[in-house]
Amino acid sequence: MPVIIPPIKSQGIKTKLVPWINDLILQSGIDVEHANWIEPFFGTGVVGLNTPVGGNRIVGDSNPHIIRFYNEVLAGNITPQNMRAHLQREGELLANAAENGYTHYREVKNRFNQEHSPFDF
Repeated sequence: MPVIIPPIKSQGIKTKLVPWINDLILQSGIDVEHANWIEPFFGTGVVGLNTPVGGNRIVGDSNPHIIRFYNEVLAGNITPQNMRAHLQREGELLANAAENGYTHYREVKNRFNQEHSPFDF
């Protein structure tokens, strides 16, 4: 089964470990159809999004921006369509900004630090 790649990127992502982690889960002998997944450090979500368990998934993280991002996805406020539109618009602004895009980068960074928009995250 192909690995679901999360929309958030970070250094140290476990994408390459997902098949190994899932093999461990499947070989553990637990009833995966009814097992719950509890993950206190969700991060990008690659493991939690790909685990083969069929029960509930309870996840958390200490990073409020990750929590806000996935809550907005869950609520339907972030969709592939509106995120694509946002990224295309911001990409055009970045490509045309002074200092090889650095002025727009600073604007987005400052905007995120003030508003904490999951779109800018």
